[in-house]
Amino acid sequence: MSVREELNSELDELTDEQIKTLLSYVKVMRNDDLPDDYDESKDGTIGMLKGPTDLASRSKEILKAEFGQRKP
Repeated sequence: MSVREELNSELDELTDEQIKTLLSYVKVMRNDDLPDDYDESKDGTIGMLKGPTDLASRSKEILKAEFGQRKP
């Protein structure tokens, strides 16, 4: 079964409402422009990579700052 045939088979199982939602995603994928109803404040990917990227190497420093220095 080809990928297209498999997709068509899966599409046959979706409700009209699910197809409508899926169609909106497909249209966005095919278009470089953002949709008219795009709201940056609701986009979960905005700011996802903002901030320091060396969290693993700073883990002890972060824990000390958050929980205080451990007393021996």
